Amino acid sequence: MSRLFALALTAGALVFAASSDGNKCTEFSPCSREGYCDANAMFCMWDLCDPTKSYNATSCWQAEGCLDQTIEFDSSSDVVPIRQYSGNPNTNALVSIFEPDNSKIENGKLVLDMTYDSAQDKGFGTTVHSSHSFQYGTVTARIKSASIAKGVVSAFIIRSDQVGDEIDFEWVGKNPNSVETNVFYHDILNYSNSRYFDIGGDTSAEYHDYTIVWDPDFIQWAVDGKTLRTFKREETYNKANDEYRFPAAEGRVGLSIWDGGNSGPKGTEEWAGTPTPWTPNTVYQMFVESITIKCSGSNPASSDTAEPQSSTIANSDSSSSSSSSSSSSSSNANETTNEATDTSGDETSDSKPSDNGDSDSKSSNGGDSDSKSSSGGDSGNEGTDSESPASSSSSSGTDTGSGSEEQTEGNESPAPSSTDEPVAPSSTDEPVVPSSTGETAVPSATDAPTESTVPGQKCKVVTIVRPL
Repeated sequence: MSRLFALALTAGALVFAASSDGNKCTEFSPCSREGYCDANAMFCMWDLCDPTKSYNATSCWQAEGCLDQTIEFDSSSDVVPIRQYSGNPNTNALVSIFEPDNSKIENGKLVLDMTYDSAQDKGFGTTVHSSHSFQYGTVTARIKSASIAKGVVSAFIIRSDQVGDEIDFEWVGKNPNSVETNVFYHDILNYSNSRYFDIGGDTSAEYHDYTIVWDPDFIQWAVDGKTLRTFKREETYNKANDEYRFPAAEGRVGLSIWDGGNSGPKGTEEWAGTPTPWTPNTVYQMFVESITIKCSGSNPASSDTAEPQSSTIANSDSSSSSSSSSSSSSSNANETTNEATDTSGDETSDSKPSDNGDSDSKSSNGGDSDSKSSSGGDSGNEGTDSESPASSSSSSGTDTGSGSEEQTEGNESPAPSSTDEPVAPSSTDEPVVPSSTGETAVPSATDAPTESTVPGQKCKVVTIVRPL
């Protein structure tokens, strides 16, 4: 499921994205994210930073490019909190984008925690993203899910936050033996894209190798070397919009844990299982033993990324060298002999010969806030990060052409019995828009503009209790 990624911000002064022309950041806080401006990685990192509202063309950091690598979590520097990230992807393989940071490396494994947030009466999880960008190739993560109770969601994704393209594996606690595969194009909600597979054992009890193969012409999901599903671009043509609704935008690899059972939107809670059981001392954990990334796209990492990136903050009129990458043509790989085929849930789409007409233009989120949708769920903690100033507009497009595929849909596991842990009281009645991990942040009532430390600028004090 796709997510709206929002920043989890600590209390402090943030400069509004406004200057003399009314919609740009200033030279002192050049990077724009969710309508706010600053000059650190939380705002300037590629795909988080909005170049259309940033100070100039060189304000947002460039895409780092893809790097072949295996991360085995034998160094504490393999993951770093985003405020400590220098912009050098060769120093830190992963960046934790939530505050407080609930990621850690223990005994040679990446551990993502979700703890109880009494202020919001729900869980506060974790999301980590690759510091290198990724477009086409193969990613394998050896994972033990956090599916030990209903409502707990674990995720392994490839996502473009700015464009809204996403490919994912997700695990929900109510079905510990099952894994969901899904795909999103420009955050358009299409329920027919989701498939569940029973892998024959408790995903929270044992490690399994989960693999995503992303090619310009197809996507494959595999578990322990066995292909579960193939999703073909040629079958995603939408005649009404004359486009292939197939993920093509460069993004990042992400891992997350988040509270879907207490998220607020009814559809998300029903999908994850509700309510998520909590006591003040409850901690849910997702474990990752290794991540292997093999690139096949057209934007390889450059040796120039050995130095930290920085934003231009004064008198720079030069245009940035674009790091956008074009889709590399690739032959459609033959499906492995152990791949099952199935027609359940497939829809017939309008056919059209394949071309390279994928659109990488930025699209606003089209998710339904009352359902498990492209806006619901971390990768905020979706998984992903919940940012205080987060509020993305929804597109009104209706998906009239969904992709069909050859696959075998696994049997969905029955929901396990409820845990004996006490159940938290119901959440607030205020509407909540889930982020990529289904979390949002709550600004305090201190809304009055105050003097900024930068002369001549006004900023808004936003105190974040924590993401919902």
